[in-house]
Amino acid sequence: MTIGIDIREWQPGRRTGIGRFLEGFLRAGTFSRPKDQFLLIGDTTCEVRVQGQNVKVVRIPERWTVWWDQVTLPYALKRGGADVFYSPYIKVPLFAGVPVVSTIHDLSFFVEDRFNDRPIDLWLNPPFHLFCLLVLRRAAAVLVDSHTSARDVHRLLGAHRDKLRVIPLASSPAFCPHGDPMADVGVWTRYGLKKDYVLYVGGFKPHKNVPGLVRAFAGLPKVLRAGHPLVLVGGPPSTHLEEFIKNSEVRDDIKAVGVAADDDLPALYRGAELFAFPSHYEGFGLPVLEAMVCGTPVVCSNTPALLELAGDAAIFCDPDDPEAWAVALRELLEDPVRRQMLASRGTKRAVEYSSERMTDAILAVLDEVVRGRKGAG
Repeated sequence: MTIGIDIREWQPGRRTGIGRFLEGFLRAGTFSRPKDQFLLIGDTTCEVRVQGQNVKVVRIPERWTVWWDQVTLPYALKRGGADVFYSPYIKVPLFAGVPVVSTIHDLSFFVEDRFNDRPIDLWLNPPFHLFCLLVLRRAAAVLVDSHTSARDVHRLLGAHRDKLRVIPLASSPAFCPHGDPMADVGVWTRYGLKKDYVLYVGGFKPHKNVPGLVRAFAGLPKVLRAGHPLVLVGGPPSTHLEEFIKNSEVRDDIKAVGVAADDDLPALYRGAELFAFPSHYEGFGLPVLEAMVCGTPVVCSNTPALLELAGDAAIFCDPDDPEAWAVALRELLEDPVRRQMLASRGTKRAVEYSSERMTDAILAVLDEVVRGRKGAG
């Protein structure tokens, strides 16, 4: 089987959850399926983060995205002899000559207007909603990261449940509770950090609710803030958030380090006293899983996907209640026994989310749609 895969998410200097997910899937998939061919299709600027004897890379200039998606990409799939096409996001060729499978990670932009980054997004959402309906109609199967996402895709896009496949994400094998102590110290030093900070990893879009975390952090006693500064890892930069922090009374206890290299993230998680994730909405919550794998206690929002993911291995708070967040952060920072309990529960629960399990499940769906096409033929 030859699997065509869109790798444009791997742009230089851009580290995203989708990019890490795609890399993990391909590393495990190319290893477990040596007889299958993986046709990685990207533009001329993207990186190639997975290589191997059963990997072929095709680069196509992308002057106009719609043309690339709907004309150039199908031609590349045909020339490459692809049996199926897999897209790691809501973007597929509508008229490809092979079955297509897409992953919908979340629908935050449709859930609430306030979750959109720019005013123009509210104007762009209706045509994009129409395109999503076309994707659902065209796709042989649609993968979602959680049962929460499955319900949202069904509710907001009217997807037939028999077309949806729930396949939870997985963290990279690089994430683990015990690393090289000296190497970890080197990473912390390079980012100007000392151990035992409060950590956030993720984007800065409105639904991520990072200002809410800053408000909660401001509610901590000064001595706790001094000993456990708030470290923000992620991007792209947000002018609104930068201004919010600049005007905060606790700005001197907050350090935004920008986008971290993937290789540095495990050490950054391990150096944290706790991990805080105040998001209003998630389709899965990969940073929460990464923190649990690394043995870092988690405080996160009580939103459906995070409840589904973390179970009894986290402390949950209402994302719109900064006072409750401040209490939860303070109590956990002052209670080493509870931190150890949550760390232990987190590492045990994270075992359920392995790269091998995720990869096998995705490949099984690709096998299924290829068999279905041959059977129909």
